[in-house]
Amino acid sequence: MKVLRKFLLIVAMSVSVITLNSCFDKGESEVFRKGEQSPIHLAVMLDLDGGQSTLGQEAMNGFVLGLQDAQSGESPYVYASLIDTKTDPTVTVNSAKAVLPNIIVAAGFTNNDSVLEVGSLFQDKKVPFLSIGATDPSLPKVIGNFIFLTPFGDNAQAAAAADFAFEEFGKNVVLIWDSTSEYTKMLPKYFRSSFEKIGGKVLLEESFDGGCDISSIGSKIKVLKEKPSFIYLAGLPNCIGKTIDSLRSSGIELPIVGGDGFDTPNLMKGGEEATTNVWYTTHAWLSNETGTEKAKEFRAAYERAYGGPPKDAFSALGYDAANLLLEVFKRTPALDPKNIESTLEEVKDFQGVTGTISYTADNHVPKKTVWIIKVKDGEESLATSMIPKDVPMPITPSEHE
Repeated sequence: MKVLRKFLLIVAMSVSVITLNSCFDKGESEVFRKGEQSPIHLAVMLDLDGGQSTLGQEAMNGFVLGLQDAQSGESPYVYASLIDTKTDPTVTVNSAKAVLPNIIVAAGFTNNDSVLEVGSLFQDKKVPFLSIGATDPSLPKVIGNFIFLTPFGDNAQAAAAADFAFEEFGKNVVLIWDSTSEYTKMLPKYFRSSFEKIGGKVLLEESFDGGCDISSIGSKIKVLKEKPSFIYLAGLPNCIGKTIDSLRSSGIELPIVGGDGFDTPNLMKGGEEATTNVWYTTHAWLSNETGTEKAKEFRAAYERAYGGPPKDAFSALGYDAANLLLEVFKRTPALDPKNIESTLEEVKDFQGVTGTISYTADNHVPKKTVWIIKVKDGEESLATSMIPKDVPMPITPSEHE
């Protein structure tokens, strides 16, 4: 594996700083780009352990790869603190409090709950926070104007899934979701709104309280008077393959459609049979054969840096977030949090691996392409991509129930 270097870590008290799957030599203490100007100190907060770790590791790998661009050209002088928040709310909050006095901007998280837990801390200190993979479209409205999203919102990916599944499978759906996460609670609400608007019908709604076994829901599906066309499942990445396998083991062979929580190697780690008849929405298609030119270039750069291909689209989100911040730093004449926030609001048509990013003062969630991936016999292929035209309005936490 090629070792990424040229990096300086600044360690805030009580913050866990990581070395990224041995991609850095321990003890490396170099800067991204040497210069005379004052350094920009940013924090990158991601879950490298626990239930979100498969997404967090890839997002961190992509972010660090993006920061390598700071070694040349007109890129600014950057320090970064890499923080493992361990999919643990206490660690997440303590880490944010510890690092906030030392930074002027932060990025991170692949789950909505973490941004909801600490977003107000960044907002209160007026430090811009760029979500790498959290997709709740209500976050800027709920938390405030210092919160920005790199990805599309859950309302957009749910609308794309609804449009696709209605045409591909039919009008009758069973909705299943994990009740332990804001992401998995909200995704089916957006899906239902879009699906019913185009003439779809929900035959059954069932939630489960975490875990990987939802075979008991299979028995309820089998006795429905009206036959479902497919299942929409909102699950978490830690054991999504086993969750799907538990449905299959109960005798359910229907197509299963899900969101970007499916975009993890865990999707293929179910039972003895290969994962099949599954579709999911995500942020990029990183194929050497059928990906975009930017996707192919990113994949090649990732392989050179890490010795293998990216495992999911969250790596590309991390890469885009890093390059977006570098571009913002270049455009900001006086680098302080308020000016960075103002420059972010002026971003127009930033071309990333995961699509085009634009913000306005009134909208901090980009309108981007949604990619739909097909899984058959353990192999992934591109089904389609789209920017959905009719997207439900964001639902704030107070409106969730």
